[in-house]
Amino acid sequence: MLVAKSEANYYPEYIYEEEYRQVVEKKRRRRVKKASKRKNNSKVLVKFACFTMALISLSIALFILVGYSQITSLRMEVTKLERQKLELEKSKMNLVADLEELKNTINVSEEAITKLGMSYPKEGQIIYISTEDTRVETSIDESASSKLNEFLSIFSGFFRRLQI
Repeated sequence: MLVAKSEANYYPEYIYEEEYRQVVEKKRRRRVKKASKRKNNSKVLVKFACFTMALISLSIALFILVGYSQITSLRMEVTKLERQKLELEKSKMNLVADLEELKNTINVSEEAITKLGMSYPKEGQIIYISTEDTRVETSIDESASSKLNEFLSIFSGFFRRLQI
C-alpha cells in the first residue's frame, strides 16, 4: 500500500485519469440505463396503445354485430307478419265467396226447396191486398208530438248513459 501511495504521488495524473475514467464509465452506465428504461417505457406504451386499439376495434365490431342481429330479427318479424297478412287475405276472400254464395237468391230458393221442403205458391194460395183504398189519416197535434219527441230523447239519453 505504501508503494501504491508513493506511485500515486509520483504519477498524480495517472490517478486522476483513472478516476476520470471511472466517472465517465459511471455516467455512461447511467445513460445506458436511462436509455434502456426509456426503451422499456416506450415498449410498454406501444403495447398499451395496441391493446387499447384492439379493445376499441372489438367493441365497435360487437356494436355492429348487435345492430345486424336486431335488423335480422326485425326482418324475420316483418316476414312473419306478411305471411299472416296473406293468410288473413285468403281467409277474407273465402269468407267473401261464402257470403256471396249465401246471398245468391238461386241458392237460397234451392235450399228452401230441398232442405226445408218449401215450394212456390200455387194460384189459389196467393191473396192480393190493396193498400190504396184504405188510407188511415191520423192527426196528432203539435204539442203531443213535441212531448213525444222530448220523452224519446230523454229515454234514449238514459240508455246511452247506462252503456257508457
